[in-house]
Amino acid sequence: MRLLPILAASCFVSSMSMRILDPVVPDISRDLSIDTASVAMLASFFAFPYALAQPVLGALGDGFGKSRIIKIALLIVALCLAASAAAPTFDMLAFARLVGGAAAGGIIPLAFALVGDAFPMIERQIALSRVLTAIIAGNLAGLIGAGFVAAEFGWRISTLTASGLALTALVVTVWGLKPPTPARPVVRARGEFFDGYRAVFANPRSIVCFSAVFVEGIVIFGLFPYVAALLEQRGAGGLKEAGIVLSGFAIGGFIYTFMVRLMLGRLGLYNLIMSGGIISGLGLAMLSLGTSWPAEMAMFVIVGVGFYMIHNSLQTQATELAPRYRASGVAAHSFFVFLGQAFGPLAYGFGLANAGTLWTMVTAGSLMGLLGVVTAWGLKSRAASPVPGGADPART
Repeated sequence: MRLLPILAASCFVSSMSMRILDPVVPDISRDLSIDTASVAMLASFFAFPYALAQPVLGALGDGFGKSRIIKIALLIVALCLAASAAAPTFDMLAFARLVGGAAAGGIIPLAFALVGDAFPMIERQIALSRVLTAIIAGNLAGLIGAGFVAAEFGWRISTLTASGLALTALVVTVWGLKPPTPARPVVRARGEFFDGYRAVFANPRSIVCFSAVFVEGIVIFGLFPYVAALLEQRGAGGLKEAGIVLSGFAIGGFIYTFMVRLMLGRLGLYNLIMSGGIISGLGLAMLSLGTSWPAEMAMFVIVGVGFYMIHNSLQTQATELAPRYRASGVAAHSFFVFLGQAFGPLAYGFGLANAGTLWTMVTAGSLMGLLGVVTAWGLKSRAASPVPGGADPART
C-alpha cells in the first residue's frame, strides 16, 4: 500500500529533526560560546512546543484533514532547520527549535492516525511498526549522521543537510498523500474541537497510556543530550563516538520491528509491555558502569529493543482510545511523550549534578522496569471497560 512509504518519508524527517542536535552539543557550545548544560536544553526547546501544540494539531487534523496538516508542518520544519543552520546566536537557534518543534508535532501523530484509519486493530500494530522503522531510521540519521557530518564539516552543515532532506520529503508528500475521496466536509459546531479530547479521556485506558509515555519521555530521552558530554568528560570519545553510541538505540528499534510479529505471537500484549520495561531498565542500569563507547552502544541497543516493545504497544492503544477522533487520541498520546522529553534533560541534569552517573542511571533503570510492570497491569485491569467512540477492545 502506497500510504505507508509516503507517511514513512514524512515521519523520517520529523524524527531526524528531533535528534539532529543531540550528538553535537559540545560543538554548538564551542561555536556559540555557550555552556554545555544550556545547549543541552535545546532538546527541551524542541520538545516543549511539540508537546504543547498537540491538542491544537490533533483537533485540526480531525477537523481540516490530517494530510493537509502534515504537508504544512513539513514545510515549516524544513524552513526552521535551515534557520537553525544559519543562526548567528544561541537565542536565534533556540527560537528556530521552538518553532520547528511545534510544527514537527503535526507529522508523526497525524501519520499514525492515518494508519489507524486505514488498518483494522488486529493489523494495526504491525502496520504502525512499518512506519516506526522510518522513525527509527530518522533517529539514526539525526544521531549518527549528524555526529559524522559535524565532525568533518561542523554542526551547521549537518543541520542544513537535514533541511534539504525535509524539503525532499515535502515534495514526496505533496505529490503522493491525497485526502480521502470524497473528502469529508468540514462542519464544526462551537466547542466541537474539544469533543474528541473528552472522548479520549473518558476511556479508562487513557490514564495508563498517557502516564506511561510521559515517564518514558523523561527516563529514556532525557539522557540523550548528555551522552556526548559524558563521553568527553571521561575521555571515552567525541562527537563521532556519541553518534555511534546513540545509534545503538535506533538499532535496537530496528531489531524490534523485525521481531514484532513473533514477539506479539509468543508474548501477547501485556507480557510484551512488561518485558519491554524490564529490558530497557536493565540497559539503562548497565550504563552506570561507565565503560568504553562500543560497550555503551551495545547497552543502548538493549535499551532500544525494550523501549520500542512497550512504546509501540502504547502507540497502537492510542489509535483506538476514541476511533471517531483518532487524530485527537494520537495527539494526546504524543503530547505526553514530548512533555516527558521536555522535562527529561532537566531531570537528568539535576541527577547527574547531585547524585552522579551511577545512582542516576540505576534509578532510571529501576523506574523503567517498574513502569513496564505497572503499565501492563493497568491496561489489563481495564481491558473489560467500555470504550467510548465505538472502539473495540484491544486485541493482539
